[in-house]
Amino acid sequence: MEEFEIKENYIPTLSKPSYMLVGLPDAGLVGEISTEFLIENLNLKEFGELYSRRYIPPIMHITNGVAKSPLRTYHGNNLLVLHSWTALPASSAYPLADFVVKYAQKYGINTIISITGVPVQDRLDLDKPKAYWISSNLELSEELEKINLAEKFGDGYIAGPYAPILLESSRNGIRNMVIVVESFLDIPDPEASAIALNLVSKYVGFKIDTSSLIQEAEDIRSKIKGLMEQTKKELPSYSSKPMTYA
Repeated sequence: MEEFEIKENYIPTLSKPSYMLVGLPDAGLVGEISTEFLIENLNLKEFGELYSRRYIPPIMHITNGVAKSPLRTYHGNNLLVLHSWTALPASSAYPLADFVVKYAQKYGINTIISITGVPVQDRLDLDKPKAYWISSNLELSEELEKINLAEKFGDGYIAGPYAPILLESSRNGIRNMVIVVESFLDIPDPEASAIALNLVSKYVGFKIDTSSLIQEAEDIRSKIKGLMEQTKKELPSYSSKPMTYA
């Protein structure tokens, strides 16, 4: 069990066109928050667990007292969702990308949708984070431009677990859209997730209320700003004391 294997409780039936959403922990937990929110709010059904002795860390996710793999699959009407409840090592990126593309081919998925965050320094000061898209081929790119889904990610780089999925999708002729939203680096960013989900719902064609994510984001923003103000007030009291340098 070196590579990724999956144990499916049953084979789901999907309507067409079908989509596969991938949510993995990375910057701002944007993808992970997004797919977890979909699982709960669309009442998606769990049907599979992924296993790998090499690539999944020694962590089990406990649900209602039952231990399960932290990497699981869910489905709805025309959706497959691959969701990870824990961070995966960098060495898993290419094997997981290979699994995702082959799994999408197995179920005849029309488009793989990856959701990720891009850290920006002034995130706390942004009224609304910007969203971009990246596509695996020209056909999908032209389609996304035509429907004006979001701003196209012009020139630059994408790194992390979604980059190999994009590469393998392109190599195998699979449609893969990556939704990229400005986010915090190491603080959960539910607002960025809400923006991503609104784009997904527009593209796929389902309705979802993300107001609870926006409220959660406001709470986080208020706590951060409060902590920053408190820190500013306390800093002068340290000015006359020796400082430590590395």
